Amino acid sequence: MQYTPFSVYHEEQPWLPFSEMILGWEDSFHELMLNDHIRMQAYERAIKKAVRPGDTVLDLGTGTGILSQWALEAGASHVYAIEMDAAILERAIERISQLGFASRFTPFNCLSYDVVLPEKVDVLISEIIGNMADNEDFQPVLNDAFARFLKPSGQAIPYAVSSYITPISSNKAYDHIREGRIASLSERYDLHRLLSDKACQDRFDLYYDTILPATCYLSEPQLLKRYDSNWNQAPWYSEDRIFRVDHRSNFNGFKVHFVANLTPGVSLDIGGGDISARETSDSWKHAYLPIKHPIAVEQGDIIKLNFSRHRPKQGYGNFRQRYRWRGDVLRNGERVGQFDQGGENKVDTETKAMA
Repeated sequence: MQYTPFSVYHEEQPWLPFSEMILGWEDSFHELMLNDHIRMQAYERAIKKAVRPGDTVLDLGTGTGILSQWALEAGASHVYAIEMDAAILERAIERISQLGFASRFTPFNCLSYDVVLPEKVDVLISEIIGNMADNEDFQPVLNDAFARFLKPSGQAIPYAVSSYITPISSNKAYDHIREGRIASLSERYDLHRLLSDKACQDRFDLYYDTILPATCYLSEPQLLKRYDSNWNQAPWYSEDRIFRVDHRSNFNGFKVHFVANLTPGVSLDIGGGDISARETSDSWKHAYLPIKHPIAVEQGDIIKLNFSRHRPKQGYGNFRQRYRWRGDVLRNGERVGQFDQGGENKVDTETKAMA
């Protein structure tokens, strides 16, 4: 493993997927989030655009409290804050108290499912989005929150989130994973522990946080999932996509990223790949879904993908999830390659029952 300051990263460099370890985030990762310019600029602009003086606000997944701070600065009469990490919530309480807003701030240290608010709110703010959109389990959390906490006329930030997927060629990222050269923030974030927690036998059955520029693309990104008015859709799904390869290369995985519509006119797009121009997200990065056996592709080849999110029989705590990406490469109608990564041998009966 490579233990590296998380703010120091390079194109096509794989990191352990932080969305799979949200119960163990340390202060250093929260500091990275606070210094993520794309995240901070978009959320501050959206919150100060949406929150009006006198509004009541819920900050779901408050972390260090910066989103609550902006809501209070915008004139919120009261902010309710839900955070399951007690130590991080203490930082939020300290931040809000130092700014003189303590009387307008009520924290809850628990899961949102266990919270009962004294009133419904005008604005519900959340930032529980993973780099694949739903890889922090936000769909069932927000579906529940919108139903129980938000006024019928209320506003959600974000109000829509879309994920996009594209096949890529990244020999550098692939080689890093093949050789086990995967960066991590500290010894607590360990590949072998994560593989065990996720009941994975192979490092190629995980996705990784990796900046993947457009130069890696083998085809144009396609919409994978969209969450907006349909937050009550099933969290377990199977999606089919077909890509036409636009140039000869070595197909060795997929990139997934999200675009969040925070408020009308304010979006957060983490798809950019230019680190020097600060077009990337420091904390989210992109999701790299590798395939173990690369496939040489030609212009015009067809990549048929089945992508699924399911709940395995074993897994990591309350946020138990697995992604599977499998399919074929066709040339002139004939199969020239196959890939199958991410899940158990087959999606189990529990998944089928819950789909």
